[in-house]
Amino acid sequence: MNKIAFPSDQNQRSLQLKDLHRRLGVHHFGIDAEIQRLLEAFAPWYRFAETQTRPRTIGLWGMTGTGKTSLVRALVEEMGLEKRTIWLDAGESHGEAWLDRAFSRLEHHLDGSPFILVVDEFQHARTVARSGPRTEPGMLRRFWEMLDSGRVVTWSSGRRLINNSSIKVMHQLAKAVRAGALIRQGHVVDGLDAYNLLFGTNYQPQDKLKWAIPLHLWGDIIEMNTDGMMTDEEFQTRLSRMDGQAIIQWLDEIISNVSHNRIVDASKMLVILLGNLDELYMGDKEPMAELDPDVLLHRHRDIGTAGVHHALLKLFRIEQVGRLGTSHIVFPPIGRATVNVLVQDAVNELTTDLSAAVGFEVQVDASVVDHLAISAPIAVLGARPVVQAIQNTVPLLLSQAMDKPWGFKATRMRLIVLGNTPCALLSKGLRTQEMPLMWPTGPVKQPAHPDMLERVAVHETGHLLCGMLLAGRQPLQVCAETRSPDTGGFVIWANGPDMPFLRSDIVPKLATLLGGWVAERMVFGPDGLSAGCESDLRRATGLALQMVRDHGMGGSPLYHGEAAAGRAFRQTQRHVEKQAKEWIEAAQDLAANTLRDHRELFDEWVVRLMNEGSLGPARLEELTATFPDAGREGGLAAGLLVA
Repeated sequence: MNKIAFPSDQNQRSLQLKDLHRRLGVHHFGIDAEIQRLLEAFAPWYRFAETQTRPRTIGLWGMTGTGKTSLVRALVEEMGLEKRTIWLDAGESHGEAWLDRAFSRLEHHLDGSPFILVVDEFQHARTVARSGPRTEPGMLRRFWEMLDSGRVVTWSSGRRLINNSSIKVMHQLAKAVRAGALIRQGHVVDGLDAYNLLFGTNYQPQDKLKWAIPLHLWGDIIEMNTDGMMTDEEFQTRLSRMDGQAIIQWLDEIISNVSHNRIVDASKMLVILLGNLDELYMGDKEPMAELDPDVLLHRHRDIGTAGVHHALLKLFRIEQVGRLGTSHIVFPPIGRATVNVLVQDAVNELTTDLSAAVGFEVQVDASVVDHLAISAPIAVLGARPVVQAIQNTVPLLLSQAMDKPWGFKATRMRLIVLGNTPCALLSKGLRTQEMPLMWPTGPVKQPAHPDMLERVAVHETGHLLCGMLLAGRQPLQVCAETRSPDTGGFVIWANGPDMPFLRSDIVPKLATLLGGWVAERMVFGPDGLSAGCESDLRRATGLALQMVRDHGMGGSPLYHGEAAAGRAFRQTQRHVEKQAKEWIEAAQDLAANTLRDHRELFDEWVVRLMNEGSLGPARLEELTATFPDAGREGGLAAGLLVA
């Protein structure tokens, strides 16, 4: 089999690695540390792959769109390893043929030599469901075996054809030869009657191409012989060089080869796993389009190898996580600063191409760049919305400008935003003409009704102040406008406890959950409460009952609940409800007193939230710099609380 060359000289390998960090960083922003870690794990394999006795594994983890796949593709291209790299999509890992082509390529071209296996979307290859272990398909079991031992047992895909096409052809051909069919250079040259009778063909004496193996059977023989690696032309060339006995012998060799398995050496392999572990950042919450990019970036500071292991154990069995090794790189979400750099770089590259296409200079003003940097990002989708917005918007505005009266006369064009309107400044010589344009049409977020905006702002400010003043939580974002019909607004806190750890934490936690409900009562009166408080009341009541029933916080060591079933004390349910009710009432009073005592501050923040719609980490830090107990976080566990 043909082997794909791998650099054998260490000096050549060192030259390939030289300045690689800078080359990869040209179009990958905000991940310098991650690029460095990837190269630190990659370089030893690249230099010393032949000395490996087992595969080396690198895991790249993070949210969607953080540059993992793009970076690995760039690495492979920069190192000239495209022909030595196999790409798999773990979203297909439950299919019967997931590894067939990869194993075939490994067997025919990479056996015993260094190569890279990249598995994207690896979270879809999970072997642990939420309810416990799940049945692994055969291909997935073979993958884990290869990852562990570097050993692959391959069966030719042609094995399934042994009992039909190939054996039938060989037997019928042998009978035809014995019956008088004469075959020269792959063609039947005499004895057509015997050949036609045995094969069911209808070759005529005047036919020029009377192939000994009928054309409609070539595909099966090719796949069985080379797993589809041979072309029709190559098959024809080989067949045309043989007589009848040689063809029969060749078919017999093919059948013999595919009847036995082969052990293929994949020990020199570098495995790069790419996985989206969104739960590291979002917990069990549904991602929201209005999420500020810097919120996810803030959460990234607390996530390390331990966080990755914890997330992986929810997807894979513990021994499988062990096989993944310790070379884990966690990619940061796309923060606001990275978005700005990404937008500017994409605009620069695009305007260069567009200028060449139209034949005059196209410029994009900073106001357009700022508009795209603010309006395009969707934090939970990473870089994709930003890149797509640029690729859609800039050419569209340019196209509109070229339809203007001066469009074909201009020698220079500058796209700019005046107010909220995009414009083209078309210049020819010393003259400049201003032409209004239009932003791309599409789904437009309708502004909230002022009354609804005020109500949501009141509700979320109630949560915000109670959480900060009573529970010592640090807010990362407060939002009063969302695209979701089910979520009016939300507050996101820095890492902290999802549940009270001490009994003394219970009432402040409940007051935080009830803060929105209490704020609405304070501002709009008892009859002005909205139905949007329902989830807060349900969560607060459920938490209070859980603290007594499940965690022994009510002063009784008995485990009790409504459904006994031999596991609880039903007669004590009244005690559970009594204690939970006392906590709820105390929390309501605490929240009400807190908001009344800080009414001026409350009103100020309601107005700010109504004016800005959403306040992210930077804005909240500015506003809370002198706030009582600002920044003090409580609790031990990481979690996301959306109120």
